[in-house]
Amino acid sequence: MPRIYDSQSNPLDFCKRHFPRKESIAFKKYGHLGDGPDGRGNCFGFDAEHPDYEGSGYKCEACKKKLTADDDFIEGLVYDL
Repeated sequence: MPRIYDSQSNPLDFCKRHFPRKESIAFKKYGHLGDGPDGRGNCFGFDAEHPDYEGSGYKCEACKKKLTADDDFIEGLVYDL
């Protein structure tokens, strides 16, 4: 599921092409932006749940392409944290 939550708990959605395949790469870029709301600390999340993208109006953070059902799942992710 191509959604990342940055350390401040902001959701970031990506198309298959632009989703970081390694958790450590995503954490380097999005895991040190400050703490989340209400004193929850670092809220970074990798490959998080998200609504179905088909017809949702969500766009890729990187290329701004409208996300579709084809972007709902990504294979070959590396969880290395």
